[in-house]
Amino acid sequence: MNTSTIRIAYALCAVAFMVIVVRAYMNVKGTDGLVPVVPQAQVQALAREQLDALQSPSFRGDQELCGIIYETSEGELGVSRPREGDVASCDLAYFDEPGMVPVASFHTHGKHSRNYDGEVPSLVDIESDIASGIDGYVSTPGGRLWHIDHRAREAKLACGPGCLTQDPSYVPCEADIIQRRYTVETLDQRFRSVLPDC
Repeated sequence: MNTSTIRIAYALCAVAFMVIVVRAYMNVKGTDGLVPVVPQAQVQALAREQLDALQSPSFRGDQELCGIIYETSEGELGVSRPREGDVASCDLAYFDEPGMVPVASFHTHGKHSRNYDGEVPSLVDIESDIASGIDGYVSTPGGRLWHIDHRAREAKLACGPGCLTQDPSYVPCEADIIQRRYTVETLDQRFRSVLPDC
């Protein structure tokens, strides 16, 4: 082989590589232009199903379990693999997959404890969903399901006690008045108040 033949072969390889790279780039559907289209009711139904399945393992392990619900570029919902947290927190790794956009977070509140106000979302719960720009869903030991609406900056009770699997050690506290809706401010007031001794 002479020098000009080698140069032509290298040039052809470079062109072929560029074609492969450009085609691969054109086929990747990023989340930049992806706008979720699945109705919130479907997202909530999937969150409820996932959280109900995670309640018992969360109670047994005395830990929070969490995950992300995402929408694909084809408009289908999917769920990340649940992550294990500790007694009162669960670190969600940022979800960044081509062609998929996160639409909601979800997590359990673990086992019932008289030392933890676990029947409502925490300030960290609502503030982290607001900061991340996606809605959130929280299940409680008493079987409540909360929807955190990041745009409205509030948590709304989606369904009451017992709508999800309850912790066998859960004991309702009649003196603890749980509202159906909390803002960041009203949650802050709740956590600054002395809760009834049940």
